[in-house]
Amino acid sequence: MATAKRNTWQKQVIYSVMKELTSHPTASELYDELVKRGYEIGKSTVYRVLADAVDDKKMINVYSTDGNEHFDGDTRRHYHLRCVKCGRIYDSHLQYNHELSKLGELAEPGFTILEHHVEFLCICPDCSMVK
Repeated sequence: MATAKRNTWQKQVIYSVMKELTSHPTASELYDELVKRGYEIGKSTVYRVLADAVDDKKMINVYSTDGNEHFDGDTRRHYHLRCVKCGRIYDSHLQYNHELSKLGELAEPGFTILEHHVEFLCICPDCSMVK
């Protein structure tokens, strides 16, 4: 029998802050944001809560081409944009295309494509304005 995970105040704070952020932070960036807001939560607690949230499908990993593991509170299948100047990751409004996975199976016979991930590399509007 699986033991129920406790709903601690730390977990509630981490979930709440993640829902507010649209920046797809790394665990370290989230920890820094919590400290900035005055929360005394250990770095290991942040890492553990995020790992559990991904395991429980309450958050997703965004493995970016920047080499870092980012987290996203939006668990629906969707694409991302990453600014090559500032590094910020944005959610794309482009609808997830299930046909791409089917196309992958046609191109790679014998493989069962479970899902796909797309990251658009871009220059965001804020960075475009900087001369």
